[in-house]
Amino acid sequence: MAVYRRILSFAFPSEALTRDVLLICLSNVIGAFGEGLYLWVFPLYVRSLQADYLQLGIVLSTVIGFAALVPLPGGLLADRYDRKKILILSWIPWVLAPLIYSFAGNWVQLIPGTFCFGISMIGIPAVNAYVITAVPNKKTLTQALSLIWSSFFFSYIFAPATGGYLATVIGMRWVLRVAAVLCAVATGVFFFLHSQHPRKENMVEPEEDLTKTEEKRLWRKIILWSAFLAAAFFFINIGRPYVQTFLAEGIKMSEIQVGLFGSISFAGMTFIGIGLGRVGDRWKKSGAMGICLLLYPLSMIPLMLTNNVGFLMFIAFFLGGSAASSSLTNSYAGAIAPKSKRGLWLSIPQTATLVASFIAPYLGAYLYTFSPAYSFIVSITAMPVLGAYAITKLKD
Repeated sequence: MAVYRRILSFAFPSEALTRDVLLICLSNVIGAFGEGLYLWVFPLYVRSLQADYLQLGIVLSTVIGFAALVPLPGGLLADRYDRKKILILSWIPWVLAPLIYSFAGNWVQLIPGTFCFGISMIGIPAVNAYVITAVPNKKTLTQALSLIWSSFFFSYIFAPATGGYLATVIGMRWVLRVAAVLCAVATGVFFFLHSQHPRKENMVEPEEDLTKTEEKRLWRKIILWSAFLAAAFFFINIGRPYVQTFLAEGIKMSEIQVGLFGSISFAGMTFIGIGLGRVGDRWKKSGAMGICLLLYPLSMIPLMLTNNVGFLMFIAFFLGGSAASSSLTNSYAGAIAPKSKRGLWLSIPQTATLVASFIAPYLGAYLYTFSPAYSFIVSITAMPVLGAYAITKLKD
């Protein structure tokens, strides 16, 4: 009982919320609202440009493919140069992506936008390294990082429903242009951050000396966690990208209803993500990961079996919670990484998941052409095994 009370007790990690971390949270809230206006309903926009399911799969796979190229270079840059400058420069293509999408006349013309969106991911290791460096108490790192990234998903609670509504009023192309403006404002917030130079940081706070044996042991842990997460993301991305299409074309939801489903889903990602962050800090991170993965089949199976819109909205909350695995892995990697290699180590799980996920949306689209159930069933098959393995075998 004492263990359960320790897991469930609430202690807000206020010491983690420094001025710079709060600015990142502010940027997250603004930028995520802009991105969320269009990203959740983006598959429906692709379909409106006369793309079939396989062509939709190609567009989604190109986003992941371009993104997979940049985490390792991004990690190396984050370990060598001012992270503030990296954030500003990497977010500029993120601003351009929705603007390019808004002028596309067919699905092929979306590809330059997917390139911009993908390469903007080069800044993610810098964000994680910046935040982890700013958290003084590493015992609350998982909770603090989950809270900080939850600030990004907080705006997603409101954005998809708003985007779905605006699309019916002003059209999707203008929604994309509004999104570009909000993403630009979010990028501008980074100008108010303090510079964070990794080398200067190491001079001020020398890291603990690690023996080669100890560093090799920790490196093996990072590789194991990255491989595990990559396997999970491969299966998840066979089915998850087509939930919106299924809701619109299979369940016959309106754009507003699909947007509302997305809002509730991201509410689940936000609040369940914070809760799982607490579980990771107070129990074990692998246990939180296992719970996260088990939520996926527990929400996808009812999705396939009911047409009741009200019940589907309830399911959406737990479907969103199943997507918190990345922040759990990032917090784990950041906690054990040497300061001088933090950006590189944080880029390993991101690269692994993106590479593993590259072909998954296309495979899911191929299965979806026969039946939506095929892509969803294949997507959930491995999750019970992976979830059970995380809880019982995966080591922190």
